[in-house]
Amino acid sequence: MSNLKPWEISQKIDNALEAIAISKIDKFYHSYIAKITDLPLGVVIDKLSELEKQEALVIKLEFHCEECSRSILTANKFELENIDSFTCKYCGTENCFDPLNAIPIIKLSEDYKQSFSKKKIITKGLMSG
Repeated sequence: MSNLKPWEISQKIDNALEAIAISKIDKFYHSYIAKITDLPLGVVIDKLSELEKQEALVIKLEFHCEECSRSILTANKFELENIDSFTCKYCGTENCFDPLNAIPIIKLSEDYKQSFSKKKIITKGLMSG
C-alpha cells in the first residue's frame, strides 16, 4: 500500500464505487471499501469524506440497539440534536442516545450513480467513432 501513488488510491476507490453504483448495494460502510480495495481504513475514510464534500455521496449515522444489535436509527448529523433516547422496534429496549455509538453509513448520490452509466455511453461513442 505504501508504494501506491495518490492517483492509484483514487482509482481503486473509484473502481469500487463504480461497482457499487451498478450493483444492487444501497448502503455500505467504510470498512467494505477498505476490504474490497485492500486499502487502510484511514485512507478510505479520508477519500470518502472528500467525496461527501463534493456531494458524490451522503454519509449518515447509524445506531444499533444496545440489546439486540439491530440497526434502529439512521439519520443525518443535523437531525440528531434533540434526541435523548430511542426505543428498539425489534426488542422494545429503550436505548440512550450517545453520538459516540454512531456508525457512519454511506449511500451514493443518484447523480454520482448516474455518472457511471453516462461514462460508459461516452466511452462507447469514443471507441466506435
